[in-house]
Amino acid sequence: MNQIQLGDVIDNQYEIIKKISQGSFGIVYFGKCMKRKKNVAIKVEKQEMASYSSLNREIEILTLLQGVSQIPELYWYGQFKKCNVMITQLLGHDLRYFQKRYQKFSTQCVYNIAYQSLWILEQIHKRNIIHRDLKPENILSKSDADKIYLIDFGISRNINQKTNKKKKISFIGTSRYASLAAHQGIEQTAKDDLESLGYLIIYLIKQRLPWMNIEQNDNQRLEKIGKLKQEIKIEELCSECPNSILKYMNYVKQLTTEQRPQYAMLRGLFLTKLHNFPDQGLDWTYQNSRSHKNKGNKRAKSTQNSNYQSCGTIRRNFQVDNLLPKNVKTVCVQDELVGSCYNESSGLQFSVITNQRSIMSIGVGFSISEIHEGLGIQQNHNQIARISTFESIIEHDPVMIKAEQQLMERENQDLEIKYNLLHFKSVYFNFKNPIQQQSLRQKQIHK
Repeated sequence: MNQIQLGDVIDNQYEIIKKISQGSFGIVYFGKCMKRKKNVAIKVEKQEMASYSSLNREIEILTLLQGVSQIPELYWYGQFKKCNVMITQLLGHDLRYFQKRYQKFSTQCVYNIAYQSLWILEQIHKRNIIHRDLKPENILSKSDADKIYLIDFGISRNINQKTNKKKKISFIGTSRYASLAAHQGIEQTAKDDLESLGYLIIYLIKQRLPWMNIEQNDNQRLEKIGKLKQEIKIEELCSECPNSILKYMNYVKQLTTEQRPQYAMLRGLFLTKLHNFPDQGLDWTYQNSRSHKNKGNKRAKSTQNSNYQSCGTIRRNFQVDNLLPKNVKTVCVQDELVGSCYNESSGLQFSVITNQRSIMSIGVGFSISEIHEGLGIQQNHNQIARISTFESIIEHDPVMIKAEQQLMERENQDLEIKYNLLHFKSVYFNFKNPIQQQSLRQKQIHK
């Protein structure tokens, strides 16, 4: 019986908080690292399963894979209360959780999962590791992240370790997604991980696989599933799926055990839906970003509709070149915070300020360092800096009077053009509409 309890502290720093899941080989707990102030996953092997060395194998393989991104980072391992324990990085929820939450994933989301999974498999295959248990429960993601992670290397294999190739191997993996070689008792290679991934992708698209109808308590279930996987045509298996998945399965099925897969080419099959941007968000990432955006829009609307309350401002560029006299030369200066225009002749510096509280109020901040006699204004060596509305500027600056007049004239011209366009469209529609013309003639006849 497992003596580890909630509240226990491992290695004087990892506290067990609550149970996350439980399987045939062990229990996974949610924990906290008190020194690093990080959340961790604590995997405890059941004492009766210690003879299978599943956790020791996973620790060995994770040690070999350290440095590969999108693989759990190994923090600590050892014995605690006579149980084998492994502590790793906490990586979020599995795909089964998101599937229950969103019912069905979008094609773009599935393509993203396929693209990232192929990249992860390429990295672990380069280090001679075959996963042998790809399934939704072993692919994790965080709700606010656009990355997936591959976990659970308990039945993985290091192909550098020699095995007896002639001896038939017991079934290894999960029957729903396992490769045909796993059912036939043949040693698995990189090809088999890709085949399992293919079944996983098809399941995520269609939410079913042809062999899911075979009952769990059927004694010949493994044999029946293996036979169905061998006999089914790829076109039938990939029916209702995009053509990219059919191409993927055709390629994987034709691979030999010694042949190195073309990972880049396979990833390219899924780039079309991602518009050549493999970092497109997953469904849960997209939903979260959209909800935050909607909240931001609502907040902005309420801010715009509220009455003017303060002078909190956002500065925007204001083009004054066309509004100033022709003999006045201007130089525009822009930085991260303020868009402004400085007049070399008059020393005027303009920056338009849009008030956050009211979209009807537009202000101009200006400073006068030197006023030339050419403009008919007395020299003033004192710098004036203030924020004001157009109305108050009109009282002091004849240049701005002309600027506002030109703005009003342009607005009136725009309104007149729009009105004329609407009028001509209306006349053209009535002229071209025979039904309306007929009804008008009938009205004239009746009169």
